[in-house]
Amino acid sequence: MRSLAERGVAGTTVATISKEAGASRGLLGHYFANKDDVMVAALQHLFGRISESVRGSVDRMEGTATEKLLAVPVSLFAGATFTELNRTAFLALWHETRFNEKVRKANRQLYRDYIIRMDHMVRAAAQEQGVKIDAKQVALGFIALSDGLWLGLSIHDDVLTGEQAVDLCQDYLRRELRLV
Repeated sequence: MRSLAERGVAGTTVATISKEAGASRGLLGHYFANKDDVMVAALQHLFGRISESVRGSVDRMEGTATEKLLAVPVSLFAGATFTELNRTAFLALWHETRFNEKVRKANRQLYRDYIIRMDHMVRAAAQEQGVKIDAKQVALGFIALSDGLWLGLSIHDDVLTGEQAVDLCQDYLRRELRLV
């Protein structure tokens, strides 16, 4: 992860990955056929780590389905999740999806799972509020908004703050749930 964050995909080699991991190139070659496979594993690891962090913080909280849904952006932009390492590694991997079919395929599957999880959360909150909405559409809108804010904050951290990103995401969800 660190090599991706510091050097980007183009500057990341089997040698830099091995050095950062404290493992031999041979050991890395034993588990991964090529650099593309390492990039897929890095994306899956990063996405999984962030997903688990968000899911864990939401699952641990007491509250209604609506309160848990509104807690997602808080966790997404929290210090433990929204680290410089995570942001810069994601930037490198998002860029790689344009050129690398293996990474694009893995990213597509990870996003399908993310959409399903968010759809379930939105659906539960809408049912709790007694509103009829297209939960999948709201989930997609939330993901697009939060990803855009992650990207924007990763590139221009002087334009807005994490707190503003949370507010924007929560405002979107509240409007869609007709809470305002």
